[in-house]
Amino acid sequence: MKSTSYLKFRRAVVWMLALAWFSAAAVSAQMPNSKRSRATVRSPELISGQQRGPRENGATAEDRPAPPDKAAITGVRFLSWKSYTRVMLELSRQAKYEVRQLKADSAKGLPARVYIDLTGARMGAASKEPIAVDDGLLRQVRIGQYSQDVVRIVLDMNDLGSHNAFLLPDPYRLVIDIYGQRGLTNGASKAAPARSEEPPRQAALREAKPPTAVPAIKGLRKIVLDPGHGGKDPGAMGHRGIAEKDIVLSVAKKLARKLTTEMGVQVVLTRNDDRYVALEDRTATANAEDADLFISLHMNASPNTDASGVETYYLDNTTDEAAIRLAARENSTSRRNISDLQFILSDMTQNMKLEDSITLAHRLQGSMVGGMTKVMSDVKDLGVKKALFYVLVGARMPSVLVEMFFITNRGEGRAMSRGDYQDAMVQALYEGIEKFGQSNLMVKTL
Repeated sequence: MKSTSYLKFRRAVVWMLALAWFSAAAVSAQMPNSKRSRATVRSPELISGQQRGPRENGATAEDRPAPPDKAAITGVRFLSWKSYTRVMLELSRQAKYEVRQLKADSAKGLPARVYIDLTGARMGAASKEPIAVDDGLLRQVRIGQYSQDVVRIVLDMNDLGSHNAFLLPDPYRLVIDIYGQRGLTNGASKAAPARSEEPPRQAALREAKPPTAVPAIKGLRKIVLDPGHGGKDPGAMGHRGIAEKDIVLSVAKKLARKLTTEMGVQVVLTRNDDRYVALEDRTATANAEDADLFISLHMNASPNTDASGVETYYLDNTTDEAAIRLAARENSTSRRNISDLQFILSDMTQNMKLEDSITLAHRLQGSMVGGMTKVMSDVKDLGVKKALFYVLVGARMPSVLVEMFFITNRGEGRAMSRGDYQDAMVQALYEGIEKFGQSNLMVKTL
């Protein structure tokens, strides 16, 4: 009996092992087909050259709101110049992205394309029709559900020299800069006025061109000045309701006139009145104008009303907590989002004019401290620092952000609201720019 029971038990074990083996074999037999299917669906040529949008290869975009764990594209904006276009995709939440470029294929009649894959994204109720741009550089934007978890954005180009992309948070938006072949060599100084799919809005506002009797000197041809904040964004508030946006606009206008008449350079303001301009639009103006310098003007703020002094920033990663908090305030975002931005810079430092930005920051900082000491009894030199300011991200020229005293300090705020102190600050900034031009010209002639 014992022997018979043992044989039955062994036979049962053998059958169980056999069934398990067959089940595993069946699953493994299906896996290669699944992988090949995904590879086929992800082939970029399936969607990159067609006119009807990315969904024609069989993937469907369901007309329903994106699940809460998926990012949805909530809007598309673009700013266009002759040799430069900035496309901005507004997202409901953070998403990973990959950017690729495909060359034109004249044999198949396919234009050059740039495509972006957003992972962890759904189309939601977005339109499936291509967005026509037709600015001479970018023909159209196509968006479609590429796979269950990926939304693909295809940019059909008429002319393509280079591209760059980065993600900005709060609200999340993916920014794609497109440059034409001519923009890489000739710049965009002869650019046409900006076009946008939004209601018409002036993106860049020019001061008068330099008088012909005053030649441009110091190796500087064009400067973009950015008065921070504006419109619905007053910036920091000081004693008796004085607003940062008003002081920096007044200083920017005065500095623009001085640079134009005395240095002979062309100056462009990102705003010349009390209007709101998105941070990414400010940098786009500097890029489109092919400016030699981009200077963003601000006033500092602190809960400590005794905090005082001037400081100048350039764009770079930092672990300094005070710099991170300041960047969060100027960016109108949270401290956590500043940390999220750090990974972006690892791919951008090769394109940044980092050394020139540092030199410009030191020239401006030294001139502010020296110049304002002549009219104020004690000017605290807070130094040159690095921080993650959104307004400097993507700039293709030396760029800095200047904090001209603390508006929350009663004495400094009151002084900077007066015309004579503003004139002294303008003179100091002018001398800093002049010194940078001299040192830059000296390096070029060595």
